[in-house]
Amino acid sequence: MTDQAPVPPPPQPYFDDLADLYERFTSIRDGATSPVRSWLVGQLPKGQRALDIGCGGGNNCVMLAERYDEVVGVDISRRMLDIAAAKPARVPVRYQHRSALDLTPAADGTFDLVMSVNAVFHLGPAPRVLPRLRDLVAPGGRLVVIDVTRPDATGTDTDAAPPAERDTYAFDTARTIYEVSGDADAAADSLRMMLHPRWLEMSAAHMPLTYGEFVRAYREQLPGVRITRDLIPTMSAAVWDAP
Repeated sequence: MTDQAPVPPPPQPYFDDLADLYERFTSIRDGATSPVRSWLVGQLPKGQRALDIGCGGGNNCVMLAERYDEVVGVDISRRMLDIAAAKPARVPVRYQHRSALDLTPAADGTFDLVMSVNAVFHLGPAPRVLPRLRDLVAPGGRLVVIDVTRPDATGTDTDAAPPAERDTYAFDTARTIYEVSGDADAAADSLRMMLHPRWLEMSAAHMPLTYGEFVRAYREQLPGVRITRDLIPTMSAAVWDAP
């Protein structure tokens, strides 16, 4: 009898408990005039198939459906997918309740665009996750990731964020939401979300990389990657083109 590696626990769908607050937050962060959306649209390659990893409430999937004929959105939060499925799109988006790490080229094919916003760091260590996403990109296609990064002075990726750093991040994010939208209620909702017990539990379980760690990990796993720092405060981006 051979020893078998332990089966990892299933991912926690934290956003089932945060869905309504997160939907309001992302409707601004990913809105048509937001810096994130404006940058993202400029990175989209031509093609037929697009995949959104950690698609949440589907705001970016609706945008992708304007440009691609087949769009797949994957998320582990059933409640977020319910929100997404209620949104009209030019072509029907195939929303799937599954972990992104369950996707394979053999079962799901490859995509002209593989995209993720604020989700990759939740999936696990970059050396394990990035090759899985890379393999889903079709030849000549593109991987686009926007993810949270911490300042380099905050210790290692295994450290829990101290309360002062955590609270600063929450208030900085609320300020960004207000600056983008001018909506004080939306800014207050983003603060409520980031101080919600489930958000704090999630944050303790999934620490983002520091910017330096982000650069090193992405350059190691994705040769030729192009990195943008502080796309908005606390978020960096990576663009990789498949040969």
